[in-house]
Amino acid sequence: MNMTLSVSKTYFEDVKRVQNEIWQDIDVRDKIVIDVGVGESTKKLIELGARVVVVENDPQRIKELNVPIIICDFLNFPFQTRIADIVVFYFTLHEINPNFHASALSIASKIAPQVIIVEPFPHGCPAYEEFAWIWKNAMQSIGRFEEYKPLNYWETILKKVGFKIISRKIVNWKVNIPSDVLEDIVRVTIEDWKKKGVSEIWIDTLQKFLEKKPKMKWSDIAVIVGLFL
Repeated sequence: MNMTLSVSKTYFEDVKRVQNEIWQDIDVRDKIVIDVGVGESTKKLIELGARVVVVENDPQRIKELNVPIIICDFLNFPFQTRIADIVVFYFTLHEINPNFHASALSIASKIAPQVIIVEPFPHGCPAYEEFAWIWKNAMQSIGRFEEYKPLNYWETILKKVGFKIISRKIVNWKVNIPSDVLEDIVRVTIEDWKKKGVSEIWIDTLQKFLEKKPKMKWSDIAVIVGLFL
């Protein structure tokens, strides 16, 4: 057997396992779910039987999915009444200015009684920590945020705005990212960064990071479910 194919198969099996663990024991079937930011969570929620409404400020990102969309920044959400059962923040809160994390969750509490936070928790893998540091600085170079926080940070803010924590867990990756997969990710990332105007310093730094052929796992993932009291 080709070793590269074998490694890639094992990695993609781990991708499936991680996705299953994230959503395990979370019931969204037939529920109205506000998904903040279109992405892999949108497809997964549809697969799980949710009635998904996406909040997205870039309508081009939603054109392939047949779901309702509210075009806005979530911090300027136009409704302040209960219109949904659940609000999902899947890898989106770290892209918001930390000064507004509490505001975002407070808005969520007004439109749904339950919130699900899924966020990267980068620690324990030096290569990923370096990758995350490069990414954070690249985003800062164009005025964006990439602020990763530990699980207890999100718990504290949820409690502060009135949520009760009903479940919490950390999902771990077991398999390193295959070199060919990482090369593709970096190539696509650099193309995107150039379009966005990211500083050449960080594009060059990311290329040099890849040249070191790092053995890297993705970040641990924090999953917190809160119920508004």
